[in-house]
Amino acid sequence: MARQSAEKLVSVEIEHGIAYLRIDVKGQSVNTLSTPMLDRFEEILGSLQHDATIEGVVIFSGKQDNFVAGFDIEELLAFRDNAPGLRALVQRGQSLMASLEALSVPVVAAIDGACLGGGLELALACHGRVASENPKTRLGLPEVQLGLIPGGGGTQRLPRRVELSVALDMILTGRELSATKARREGLVDDVVHPGILLEVAAKLVRELAEHPRKDRALTEAFTDPVKLAARTPARKLVFNRAREGVLEQSGGHYPAPLRALDVIEQGFADGFESGIEAEGRAFVELVPGDVAQNLMNIFFMRQEVNSDSVVAKQVKPLEVGKIGVIGAGLMGAGIAQLAAYENYIVRLKDANDTGLGWGLNYIKGQFDGLADRRRLTEDEADVAFGRVSGTTGYSGFKTAELVIEAVFENLELKQQVLAEIEALGNSDQIFASNTSTLPIGQIAKKSKRPENVLGMHFFSPVHKMPLLEIVRTEATSDVALATALDVGRQMGKTCIVVEDGPGFFTSRVIGAYINEAGWVLQEGGRIEDIDQAMVEFGFPVGPLKLVDEVGIDVAIRAAKVLQEAFPDRWRAPESLAALANAGRKGRKNHHGFYLYNGSGNGHGKKVDESVYGLLASTDRRLVDRELVQQRCWLAMLNECAYALDEKIVRHARDVDIGVIFGLGFPPFRGGILRYADSIGLDRIAHQLNQLADLFGERLRPAPLIVEKAKRGQSFYG
Repeated sequence: MARQSAEKLVSVEIEHGIAYLRIDVKGQSVNTLSTPMLDRFEEILGSLQHDATIEGVVIFSGKQDNFVAGFDIEELLAFRDNAPGLRALVQRGQSLMASLEALSVPVVAAIDGACLGGGLELALACHGRVASENPKTRLGLPEVQLGLIPGGGGTQRLPRRVELSVALDMILTGRELSATKARREGLVDDVVHPGILLEVAAKLVRELAEHPRKDRALTEAFTDPVKLAARTPARKLVFNRAREGVLEQSGGHYPAPLRALDVIEQGFADGFESGIEAEGRAFVELVPGDVAQNLMNIFFMRQEVNSDSVVAKQVKPLEVGKIGVIGAGLMGAGIAQLAAYENYIVRLKDANDTGLGWGLNYIKGQFDGLADRRRLTEDEADVAFGRVSGTTGYSGFKTAELVIEAVFENLELKQQVLAEIEALGNSDQIFASNTSTLPIGQIAKKSKRPENVLGMHFFSPVHKMPLLEIVRTEATSDVALATALDVGRQMGKTCIVVEDGPGFFTSRVIGAYINEAGWVLQEGGRIEDIDQAMVEFGFPVGPLKLVDEVGIDVAIRAAKVLQEAFPDRWRAPESLAALANAGRKGRKNHHGFYLYNGSGNGHGKKVDESVYGLLASTDRRLVDRELVQQRCWLAMLNECAYALDEKIVRHARDVDIGVIFGLGFPPFRGGILRYADSIGLDRIAHQLNQLADLFGERLRPAPLIVEKAKRGQSFYG
């Protein structure tokens, strides 16, 4: 290569008339845009603009599996109280994209790996895009997940590159596209093997140099029918429907998607430059807002949790290549499918052929679904399913480095399974229970190797829920813990490590939430009012609908464990037990709080009024929804404080990550402890005392809350 500049975030190499811009932020696992990166790009573009020997430009990444992951969020947080500085930064970023777009020679982005946020905005400002067929190549604008909107022209360029409906979906939800989907939607020009990515990008540069295509980003005369519709009276219908969808999904708690809609609509109505100006204003206004600050804090907390080694760094996990899963029900099959997806060899066991067959069919269905959605090719789905084999005995289990048990929630049964696994004779084998409430120490009470035993509590559905609660006992070894963490993270989970005890952390907290909702029901509250109150608070579903999904029988068993463990303060209402005694199990047997197919009609959207006849009090009354919210979320908070005080959970950070990613606590509130801090613990203690006086001692504030309130402290210090 003829010429090479000093390597400063972006290096330049010129070969055969094409300038190759290599992005590589040293010391970081991913590339991010930043003020120094803007400096460097401005310098390079200024040089290239006046270089008559350059025929075109290819922008690529020096990092494997990553193009550019967005703007440096830490830098954005620093601008919380500096609106003029943030405004200048945004304008500078928008100007850089415009300069790249206006370069007199064609520019092509060669994308391998994550191309997100500012990374996609950079690629959109190029004249062409080539993506690798690497499964990790994903293109998206996820800013709404941080309470923001794209700020580098993404709200204007993306709707002019792809169908309006696709652009709205990506910008309003943060949904990402695979390389093949991006090509199908017209976002990228070609998808090729990573090994020839630069070669094909260079070829596209030369094609564009010979046959320039009109840049549609600044064009107002759209000919595409969908884009044309967005400039006619039908535009209002398109955007109104999108706005209705946002409000339905978000409950109006997240301002960013609504602001994004306004900005996109303005760009279509008044032109590209007007849209760019509106985008900048909205971005600057959103950054210091509580929702954006809370979501960015969650982003950093999750990063911390994902990088926390928990044990000493010199402790090495076992190399796990094969995982045994015992129990082929919904949880066991879900764990097996995810493990196989992440390239583990899986041996699945159930007590009989019927159960095993159900589990294998479920796994096959999951992989077929991934192929249908083009997340995997059909061949890749077949190969992944081929990593799973089934048995009704223990053949093949001895060679598994890790065995995960997901059998019925019965202590004796789980102890028996552990004894049978240990009898196979692999002294290094780690045994993890997927129990949600039973103490791991009790399961390991008769174990020959208790140091190898721990809990790995997955959440349903396994392939969707991001949290994994890892439970260690006093006997659990650091190697076992490190191995469980390594496997959990390889499966893509955010892992929190908690200490052993009845219900561990998450089951105790969700149990307190459901328990309080049960009391409101028993006092005469209507099912739909209770659930709607908590949905309005920000939960994805209400507590009674959640019980239907989990299983009323499961909830009752969990409540019994917790009631026995904490008899002085944990009193369960009879209402849930009455339903369980009547044989109602929720969605799984079509008999719960709501109507389902098989129970006459309905799909879980309409309350089954016959439930009330099973309760002691059949008279129903309207409830104060704000009071329901207060009782339920404060019951959760109180249990979090007990668990933190008992050192079941180690950090406030882990509490908030656990309730958000495992239990559905509304992210826009920043986490249950951060939300309590924002209110003030003195006020929280007062509210809990008032509720305890009215509704029962279970709501009396935990000692930790009382202590911190007296000292004027907060959970985050």
